[in-house]
Amino acid sequence: MMAVYNRSAPMLAALLLLLPSISFSFVPRTNSAARSPQLAAEPTQWLDVLKWDGAQPDFDVLELAKKYTAEPGYKSFVLRNIPTDYYSKDYIFRGPIVGPFNREDLIQTNNAFAIDKSFPDLDRQTFGYAIDPENPFRVLFFERWKATHTGECSIGGTPITAPATGNSSISPVMPFSITFNPEGKIVYETLTTAVDRFEGNTMGKVAVFGLLETAGISLDNNVGDPVLVFQQKLNRFLNGIAQTYSKAEDVPRWWKSKAVAAEKNDM
Repeated sequence: MMAVYNRSAPMLAALLLLLPSISFSFVPRTNSAARSPQLAAEPTQWLDVLKWDGAQPDFDVLELAKKYTAEPGYKSFVLRNIPTDYYSKDYIFRGPIVGPFNREDLIQTNNAFAIDKSFPDLDRQTFGYAIDPENPFRVLFFERWKATHTGECSIGGTPITAPATGNSSISPVMPFSITFNPEGKIVYETLTTAVDRFEGNTMGKVAVFGLLETAGISLDNNVGDPVLVFQQKLNRFLNGIAQTYSKAEDVPRWWKSKAVAAEKNDM
């Protein structure tokens, strides 16, 4: 009687011989329930100081922001006309290519542009107010600037001027934010670039740069532009009337970034 040859037998024998060595390559697994992996804590960002250690406001943040932005001095962008009791002594303003500004320097620069003479009907139209879900002291909203260039436009301390054109200025919508301290004072204001740069008639420029564009004064406003940064730092060195940022020694200590005006982020 012929024996039946089982081809799988040699393979099985080889695997059995290798099994002791293979077993040493496995890493013992622990019980997943016993390990209970934890999510890594979120890193602390330097602006988290404005979350006031998790405190909750005891005032209506949204209504205070609406009251503030309804001030005639706010809507016309004549900042000296806004009551000073809205602001903290540690106030800072920052935009994409200007700032950090303390309040005194911001008003001085605002005065140098004399917007109330060149665009006397300026209306900063605000809408879409919301509280930041990660910071109950911070209000986010939008603005659209509308104005007519009916007076000479000039920048104090410079030879730059533009006669009245009668042109209408309509900016793209731009985002703003206001952050209050626990005492209900504004400690930080920001704006950034257009939501849609093809909207309006200011070539995608917003705020003062949009008004200047309407007046025929077209200025670069790109973050990181080396020529713009050089011009801004030279103006700061010469201590011109219309500045783009405050001196380091005049900036409140809570502000940590060393990047100024149009310089790229450093942190």
